[in-house]
Amino acid sequence: MTPTISGLTSAEVAARTSEGRVNRTRSSAWADYAAIASRHAFTLFNFIVVPAAFALFYHNEWQAGISVTGTALANTLVGLFQEWRAKRQLDRLAILNAAKVRVVRDGQVSEIPADDVVLGECVLVRAGDTVVADGAAIEARYLEMDEALLTGESEPVRRQVGDRLLSGSICVAGEGCYRAEKIGAHAFAQSVASDARRYSYASSPMTHVLNRIISILSVTALLLCVLYFALYYTGRVETNRFVLMVAATITSMIPQGLVLTATVSFTIGAVVIGRRGALVQRLNAVEAMAAVDVICTDKTGTLTTNRLRLASLRVLTTDVSDADVRRRIALFAQASVDAQNKNIQALQVALGAAPSESLDQIPFKAQNRFSAVRVRDGRTERVLVLGAPEVLPTDNPVGGAELNELRRAGLRVLAFAEVPEDRVSAAAFEPDTLPGPLRCLAFVALVDELRPDAAAVLQALSAQGIAFKVISGDNPETVRGTVAHLDLPMAREPVVTGSDLAKAEDRTAFVEAHSVFGRVEPQQKVLIVEALQKGGHHVAMIGDGVNDVLPIKRADLGVAMGEGSQAAKTVSSLVLENNDFALLPETIAEGRTIVRNLRRASKLFLVKNVYSLLLILVSVSGAGGLPFPYLPQQVSLLNWLVIGVPALLIALTRERSAAVNREPFLRDVGGFAVRTGVIFAVAGVALLALSKHLWGDDLRTQRTLLLSALVLLGVTVLQRVFAGGSDRAVATDRQLSRLAPVVIPAYLIAMYWPFSARFFHLTMLGPVQWLVVVAIVLVTYAATLLSDRLVRPRV
Repeated sequence: MTPTISGLTSAEVAARTSEGRVNRTRSSAWADYAAIASRHAFTLFNFIVVPAAFALFYHNEWQAGISVTGTALANTLVGLFQEWRAKRQLDRLAILNAAKVRVVRDGQVSEIPADDVVLGECVLVRAGDTVVADGAAIEARYLEMDEALLTGESEPVRRQVGDRLLSGSICVAGEGCYRAEKIGAHAFAQSVASDARRYSYASSPMTHVLNRIISILSVTALLLCVLYFALYYTGRVETNRFVLMVAATITSMIPQGLVLTATVSFTIGAVVIGRRGALVQRLNAVEAMAAVDVICTDKTGTLTTNRLRLASLRVLTTDVSDADVRRRIALFAQASVDAQNKNIQALQVALGAAPSESLDQIPFKAQNRFSAVRVRDGRTERVLVLGAPEVLPTDNPVGGAELNELRRAGLRVLAFAEVPEDRVSAAAFEPDTLPGPLRCLAFVALVDELRPDAAAVLQALSAQGIAFKVISGDNPETVRGTVAHLDLPMAREPVVTGSDLAKAEDRTAFVEAHSVFGRVEPQQKVLIVEALQKGGHHVAMIGDGVNDVLPIKRADLGVAMGEGSQAAKTVSSLVLENNDFALLPETIAEGRTIVRNLRRASKLFLVKNVYSLLLILVSVSGAGGLPFPYLPQQVSLLNWLVIGVPALLIALTRERSAAVNREPFLRDVGGFAVRTGVIFAVAGVALLALSKHLWGDDLRTQRTLLLSALVLLGVTVLQRVFAGGSDRAVATDRQLSRLAPVVIPAYLIAMYWPFSARFFHLTMLGPVQWLVVVAIVLVTYAATLLSDRLVRPRV
C-alpha cells in the first residue's frame, strides 16, 4: 500500500522524542540498575545478618563478625556483578533484535524500532504485523484484525477508516495505517513487543520452588532465634552465646546463594543462547527448554526454507490459451492485497508485472484458504480466485490424478479460477464468501525446498529423547511428499487430517499415536498442543505465521522463526533470529545443561540446611547435653569449601549432556537432601556424643571434630551429585569431582596455620582423632550410597 498521508516531519518527531512522548514503558537504565542493586542488597538474609554482625562486633566477637559480614558482602557483590553484566549483554542483544514497525515520516516509509514510535505517528500495518500503539485507522484496505490475545474473541474483526485499533492485536488480512494516539504505558497492551524484549527480572517455576524452600527455611531459622531469645531471657543462655547462636543459625539455615545461583544461571544461559542467534525473550524459557519432550512445528518456514518458487503451471482448459492464463495469474498477483504472502511473491517473480485497476478484494485467511480479486483489465472486468483446490467450487470438474501426482512430489498445489465473463457483474464480494460460479483455469504448483539440515536436526532432537510432530495446513499429500525426503520413521507414518482429529473420540490418544498432520485449522493446532499437555508432555511449538500465534502462546515453550511474522515473534519465548533451524537442538541442550547444574547446586545447598537444622534441634533440646554445633566463622568456612565455590563452578559449567532428569524437582533434590541430611546429622550427633562423653574433649575440639567430618562428608556429596541419579557424567563432571584435592588441603591449612586456627576457633587434631573422623565418614558415606541404591529404581 502506498500511503496517501505524509505523516510527521523530522522536526516534529525530534520534538516529541525530547519531550518523552515515545512508545516506551520502561524506566531509565539507571533505574534498572538501581532496582537490581536494591533486590540484592535488601534481602531477608541481609536484613537478619547485618544486625547480628553489629551485635557480634559489639560483644567483641570479631572473628565471627568478620565472617558473617564477609559472607553477606560476598553474596551481595557477586550477585550485583553477575546481574549487571547480564543486563548490559541482554540490552545489547535487545537493541540488535528489537521489534520493527513501518512508519510514514516526511512522506516516506521508514522502518524503525517499535520503541521509537512517537505520539501521533502514522504507523503502517499489514498481514502478520502486531499493532504497537492504540489509535484510529486512517487508511484501510480490507483490513481484518485478530484480537484473540486481548479479548479472547477468536473471529477476526473487519476494521474501517475511523475504527480504533488496539495495541497487541494482530493484522490477519489486508493492510492499513493508524495514528498512534495512546503509546507506552497508556496503550491497551502496554507495548507488548517492547516489553517482551527488554531486560527484566523474571522468576521461573524452578526459582518459585526455590523461593518457597528458602521462605520455609527462613521462617524456621527465625523461630529458632525466637527460641534462643526465650532461653536468653530466662537466663539459660548468656549474651555472647546468644548472639553467636543467632548468627550461626542464620548463616547455616538460610541458603542465601541458592536463588542467586539460579538467577545467574538462567541469565547467563539467555546471553549464551542469544550470542548464537536465538533471542530469549523470557528468562523462564531457559527452564522450559529443559523440560520439552515433544516439539510441534508447522511445515512451511520451519522444516522448509519458506522460499517458494513456481515449479509447474498446468492449464486445465482449452478455452483459454496458456499465455492468457499466465497473464491472468499475473494480474491476480499484481492486484492482490496479500503482497507479503509467499505464494503471491513467488507468482510475481515468476510471471512479472501485469498492471490493472483493482476494484475489490477478499484477502487470504488461513481459515478460508482462498483469496479473490475483482480487477479491470483494460475494458474487461474480471473476478479471479486463487485457493486450495478442494475449497473452490467449479463448474468444470478436474481429474484428481494430476492433482495427486503434483502433491506426491511435495509441491504445494493451488487452483486458479475465474468467474465467467458473462456472470462477472452478478458476482458478489463478501468477506469469507467465495464469488461464484467459478471456472477452474489451472493448477499452480509451488515448491518449497526442505531445509538441508532438517533431517539432521530432527535426528539430534530424537537423540535427546524428543518426539516430533508436523502440523500443517497444507494438503495431506503435499505434507507426505515433503516429509518423505526426511528418511525418518515419521516419514513412513500415514498423514492424518484435521477432519480425522475432529472425529476422534479420544483426542489425546489420537494425537499421541500420529506424527504428521495435514489440513489442520489454526484452532486445531491449539487443540493438538493442549491434547499433548493433557497427556503429560511438555510441548514446544515452532511457527512463523499469524495462524501459529495462538498455539505458540499456548505451548510450554513458544518458538518463532526470525523471518516469521512480527505477531508470532511477539508472543514467543524464543526467537531464532537468524532463522537457523539447526540452533534448536543447541538451545534445548543449553537449557537442559543449566537445569541439570541447578539441580546439582541445589543438592549441595539443601543437604547442609537439613543436617544443620537437626543438629541445632538436638543441641537446643538438651538431649545428651551436646553443644551448639558450630560458630558463625566455622559455618562460613564450611560454606565456602564444600558448598559455595563448588556450586558456583557447577552453575558456570557449559558442557552438554544429552541426558535429562524428568523427575520432579522437589522429589529429586528434596529427597536427596533429606535422606543425606538425616544420615549426616546422625553421624554428627554420634561424633559429638563420643567426643564429649567418651573422650572428654573440650568444646573447641568437639566442634573441630564435627566440622572436619562435615567437610569430608561434603566432598562425598560432590562425588554423589556427579555420579549418582539419572545424570550421566561428562568430562567436566569428572574434573569437578576432583575438587577433593583442593578442598581437603585448604581445610588442613585452616586448621594447622595458627592464625587461621585462631580465627576459625579450630583445634589441631592428632592422627588418632583423624582416624576416628575418617572411620565415621566412611561408614556414613556407605550409608548414603546404600540410600542412593534404594531410591534409584524410582528415578
